[in-house]
Amino acid sequence: MCFDPFSIGASIAAIAGGSGGAASGIGTALGALGTVAGAVGAVQAGNQANEVGKYNAQVAENNAAAERQRAAYEAGITRDRVRQVIGAQRAAGASSGLDIQSGTPVAVLGDTAKQGELDVLARLYSGESAARASQNDATMFRAQGRAQKQAGFINAASSLITGFSNMASSAPTRYKPLGA
Repeated sequence: MCFDPFSIGASIAAIAGGSGGAASGIGTALGALGTVAGAVGAVQAGNQANEVGKYNAQVAENNAAAERQRAAYEAGITRDRVRQVIGAQRAAGASSGLDIQSGTPVAVLGDTAKQGELDVLARLYSGESAARASQNDATMFRAQGRAQKQAGFINAASSLITGFSNMASSAPTRYKPLGA
């Protein structure tokens, strides 16, 4: 069961009803209770938002690591395919009677290797870019969480100041006759 000081306060205020010493004291106590409850709620909300920010940051960092792993895996597959293509080119050239150690076949094999390495680098770059974006998200989530936590403390202080200020300004004043 959740403690809700506002509904309890409303019930007591309804029972107390009227204005007078006891009812006024109960009303003041309820006002203080509501003010403190509001402040505690603001702090708890800020802390919860900070925890959500930390969780989201961890998820983003996990995504960054996964992107790097995916890119490395794809780069490895690309390198394997390039080696297979180069092997097939060598075999085809040799079976055709070409000298695969000089001339055009060497240039073709070099171009294949170069293009394959460019594909590998493009995959790695793509993965690193996605990982950096996820890391930037993680940084943003942490900053948002810290900011919301600070806002919770500021809101709590504001709630306390406003609540107690309102209670002080509405406190009954005693009657003093003129000239006393």
